[in-house]
Amino acid sequence: MPQFDTTFFSSQIFWTIISFVVLYVVLGRWILPRIAANLQQRTNLIKAEIEDARQQREEVEEIKLDYAEKLSHIDDEAKKLFDESEKRIVERRGQLMDEWKEEMERKTRDFHDEAEAARLKAISDIRAQSADLVIDAAEKVIHQRIDNREAQIALEEAIEALEEQKPGKT
Repeated sequence: MPQFDTTFFSSQIFWTIISFVVLYVVLGRWILPRIAANLQQRTNLIKAEIEDARQQREEVEEIKLDYAEKLSHIDDEAKKLFDESEKRIVERRGQLMDEWKEEMERKTRDFHDEAEAARLKAISDIRAQSADLVIDAAEKVIHQRIDNREAQIALEEAIEALEEQKPGKT
């Protein structure tokens, strides 16, 4: 093998050193600066993206705080609206109950008025029929003709006598 022949050691060492120097110079001058520039560019890009992410996270935190604050205000406002609505419902219910009570009182008064009118009409009808019956009965008993005025007077006296005899009346 020619690599292990001692006569060629000096030239092999020389060319190995030249190859390493050329490789070192080429790498040091052209290749490594480009690689370093690419690495620096990537580092700067990563730092910029990290900074953007931090800023976005801060913005998101601010938005979350604003959102939470708005939610608490919305809850307060919803409770306020609910309370107002409940108050209006209670007031309206009270108003409707008052109107209903007034209507019932009016109907009760109307009923009593109608009942009193019916009672008075019934009394009047009974008196009229009683007067006719008294006239007919009196004519049959005494065989005389009684005029309406005399019959009415007799009927009134009889009704007053009955009212005085009513129990519970003083």
